[in-house]
Order: sequence, then C-alpha cells, then structure tokens
Amino acid sequence: ILNIKSNHSHFLQTLTGFGSRPNKKRGFVFVSKVLGHRYPTKPSVMESIYAQLADQIRNLLDDQPTMVIGLVEAAAGLGYGVYHHLGLSNAFYIHTTYHKLSQPVWLNFEEEHSHAPTHLLYELADSKLRDLRNQVKNVVLIDDEFSTGQTLSNLVKPLRKQLPQVERFIGAAILDWIPSQLPGITCVNLHKGYYTFDWKPDLQVNNPHIAKGTKVLDTIIPYNFGRFGIQNLGITCSNYIDIEHFRDKKVLVLGTGECMYPAFLIGQYLEKGNVEVYVQTTSRAPYNIDNDLQGRLLFKDNYHENIDNFFYNPNHYDSIIICYETTVLPDNYDLPKQLKHYASEVIELFLTPATS
Repeated sequence: ILNIKSNHSHFLQTLTGFGSRPNKKRGFVFVSKVLGHRYPTKPSVMESIYAQLADQIRNLLDDQPTMVIGLVEAAAGLGYGVYHHLGLSNAFYIHTTYHKLSQPVWLNFEEEHSHAPTHLLYELADSKLRDLRNQVKNVVLIDDEFSTGQTLSNLVKPLRKQLPQVERFIGAAILDWIPSQLPGITCVNLHKGYYTFDWKPDLQVNNPHIAKGTKVLDTIIPYNFGRFGIQNLGITCSNYIDIEHFRDKKVLVLGTGECMYPAFLIGQYLEKGNVEVYVQTTSRAPYNIDNDLQGRLLFKDNYHENIDNFFYNPNHYDSIIICYETTVLPDNYDLPKQLKHYASEVIELFLTPATS
C-alpha cells in the first residue's frame, strides 16, 4: 500500500501516475506523465519540464566549470534536455549507461532497488572535456525522481574521490521524496512530497532477475549520444523525416532503451511542423499491468544483449516511428512486428548524431 503526502496533489497528478512492480526491494513505481518514457507525452510538455527543472538548477549555479550527469534508464533524455536548457558555456554532459563497451570505465555505482543495478560512467572521449572535468567545481545529477536518496549518495561518494576539487553537488529531479536532507547535496525538484509503502501481509514477491548484458557493444552502439561526454547534441531531422508525409496523422515516436533524447528531437521536429505527435521509450524494467500501466508488449532488446524489454501503454496510431542508436538489429528482435497491430505504418530510423 503506497501512501502519499503532498501539498500539491493536483499538480502531482499532472506529473505522475502510479503502478506496481514484482520487486521485493520496491513494490511500486511512479509512472511519469511528462517524461516520454512509459506514458505517451507531447514533446512540448517534455521540453517544458526540461526548462522548469533547468530554472531551478540555474539559481544554484555560478559560472565555474560544471559537469551534468543524467542517470539511465529514465533520465537519459531528461538529463540532456535539462543540460541544454541550462545554456552553460563552461560545461559538458554525460549520462550513465548499463551497456558494456571497450572504453575504460571512469566510475561505477550501484542502484540497490533496480532490476539493472550497475551504472557505468565511461572515460570521456575528448581530451578537452577531460581537461574541463579536472577543473569542475559544480556537479549536477539528474534523475526522474529521488525516492530515498540512496542512489544519489551512492554516486556522489565516488565522485568526491575522483573530483576532490568539486565545491557543489546538486541533485535535480521532477519528483523528490527524500525524507531528510542529504549531507553535502542540494536537491531541487518540481514537486516535493513524502511517501510510505507497506506490503500486504503474506504477499509473496521475489526479487527480479538482474538484467545484465555481457557483450561488448562497440560495433552495435558506435555513436556518442552522451555516454562519452558531449557539449552539443543534435540530429538533422530533415534527413529522416518528411513532415508532409505525416500531415493529419497521429504519430508515436518511440525511443529504444537509452536512445531517449534523439526520439524527443524527432518528435519535437514533427510537432513544430504541426503534426499530432507523442513520444515514448521502451524499457528494460518489469512492471505489473495495473493503475497507470495499461498493457505492455514484451520483446528481446535491440542491443543484442538478449534482455527482456517492454513497451508500456501501447495505443493505436496512424504511424509509429522507432528510433535506434543501434546500427543493426538482432534476429530475435520482433518489436516492429508486434507494433503493426497498433499502427498501419511502422517506420524504423537508425540515427546518427549531427554534433559531438
């Protein structure tokens, strides 16, 4: 039983719904309505969230060098969106990842409640960014929600060792449920509240299988959409999308796995062309179908790791556009086939970044 304490319950309902998960470590999930992840979301709504959260962070920043980190799975897109709206000249962005690559690992940390607990931060690819990182005085950590604050603390601890010169750690999330202030970390949010959760007596729940890939994916995900550090990220959307083709159609742009912000950019391009468009992303997180999670498709991932992935809240559209950062698809990947039951047209885009 999840009990919520909020002074802004109506606003909270615009930000999130609720669901449950088969996970003894945490039996509930907040289903964001503004993230473009498990719930269909208009790109303009997503961008508004990016801007609002950036405004909260900007009030705490000075003009010293800044590193912005987005936490996967949910905040791979949110992180860069907020970074972009911060408009910092002396900064860079990087997101954590679950995927194994040959690039040296700079730092890793655990997310205890997760189905995929080990977050990896890879070494920066650009020597100029490595020099900037050595001068960083501000570190901004972005996630979709903070529940207990444990994940945040687990990341800040090794960051302090790696970057002893940092003066300010800022945590930023749409929802903040942390019960008490975290030492040495200033947190900002769009909604602050508190919750308690109690299992029903005699309910039998097992811990989930850890979804972990063992394959080195250098040739599968060769492009740097944020894993190796970036200052600017763009996609030449007109190379992939003919807006006139989607005129008067209802469209879903579906990101896959950690390929979230590129899907937002495609969606934003369509929306600015006056197309009715929504954004979602597939997920490796297993949830129950109840409350604000109405239906799901199960399929093997497109990263060649043979991990169960899910597409939640499938609806009917005229066109579904799937966005990939993976260069090739595995033989057992059948999401496009399943989606043909939900749209008369399923289009697959293999994206490359326009900038680095």
